Amino acid sequence: MKSIKGIICVLFLISLVFQQGCRGWRTEKNPFHLNPNMDWQSKFKTQKLTDEIPHGTVAWGRGAVFSENKSVPEMLGEAPLYTGRTEDGAFLASIPLKVDAKLLEKGEERYNIYCAVCHDRTGAGNGIVVQRGFVKPPSLSDDRVRAFKDGEIFSVITEGVRTMPSYSKQIDAEDRWAIVSYVRALQKMNNASINDVPENLKYLLK
Repeated sequence: MKSIKGIICVLFLISLVFQQGCRGWRTEKNPFHLNPNMDWQSKFKTQKLTDEIPHGTVAWGRGAVFSENKSVPEMLGEAPLYTGRTEDGAFLASIPLKVDAKLLEKGEERYNIYCAVCHDRTGAGNGIVVQRGFVKPPSLSDDRVRAFKDGEIFSVITEGVRTMPSYSKQIDAEDRWAIVSYVRALQKMNNASINDVPENLKYLLK
């Protein structure tokens, strides 16, 4: 009986201690946040967006655009650069970037990384994966492909076609256009004649 009373007294004392600790005293210190989750993350209000792209945002397939922190209107104004099409949906006839040695070098680098495995380095379509059984793509120097507008080649790289997947996630828009410029260079190389060689360089072919 005495032991029961003793236990009751101990429990009563413990309850008094807890009551003293929960009196709600104020403090100037910030409360300790055990599970912050996304409480302090920048956010939009419901159904409200801004034209400015949040800093540090990474968009799927638009890394180059967001890294430049362009606004939505700027992006829309440059839509042909990212779609390969005009406002009425027609393919762009020519590359919307300055085609120079730097762009061609970038195109060669990206082509050899992403395209040569199927199309091989000459564009003939005998890449390593084709040699191992993958469906052979058409030669990039075929008359049909040469007749494509630049925007159509860009669209194929961006969206894919038949057994070829989309590369919009792996290659940014500017580099896709660089590849288009290099494909054009391959086409000229594979369909060149002696008349296309400058006179001061023809001696190298003898």
